[in-house]
Amino acid sequence: MSQETISLTKTHTYRASAERVFRAWTEPEALKKWFQVKAQIQALHAENDLRTGGDYQIKLQTGDVSSYQVSVLYHEIMEPAKLAFTWRWGDETDAEDSYVSVTLRQLSPTETELTLFHDEFLTTADRDRHEAILNEVLAQLELYLK
Repeated sequence: MSQETISLTKTHTYRASAERVFRAWTEPEALKKWFQVKAQIQALHAENDLRTGGDYQIKLQTGDVSSYQVSVLYHEIMEPAKLAFTWRWGDETDAEDSYVSVTLRQLSPTETELTLFHDEFLTTADRDRHEAILNEVLAQLELYLK
C-alpha cells in the first residue's frame, strides 16, 4: 500500500519584477525584513549560500521569546525564475525534510506571478499549519515589495 503525497500549492501575483522578487527570496537582509508572521514570529538572522548544494538558514523568534531555525538546501537555482530546495524546521539531523519550489513568471515589467509548491508533508495537519503560516509570510512579502 503506497502512501499518498501531501502537498500544497500557493500562487500570488506581486507588483514587482521577477528579479526583485527573486532577490527578496535570496538576499539575507531582505529575508529578515519580510520572512515573518506579522509580529508573532520575526526573523532575527539570515544567511544564504546561493548555489546548488548551498544552503540558507533563518533564525526566527516568537513573541514569547521561543526561537526556531529554518534550514534550506538548494537543489536548483535558475535566476530569476526558480528556486527549488529541501526545507527543514530546526537544525537537528533527525528533523523531517520537505521539498519546496518557488517559480517566478514575469507577467509584465512590473508584475510577477509566484507559484510555491511545498511537498512531502507527513500529515494533513502539518500541511494545514504550514499553509496558514505561508499565507501570512506571503502577505508580508507583498508589503515588503511595495
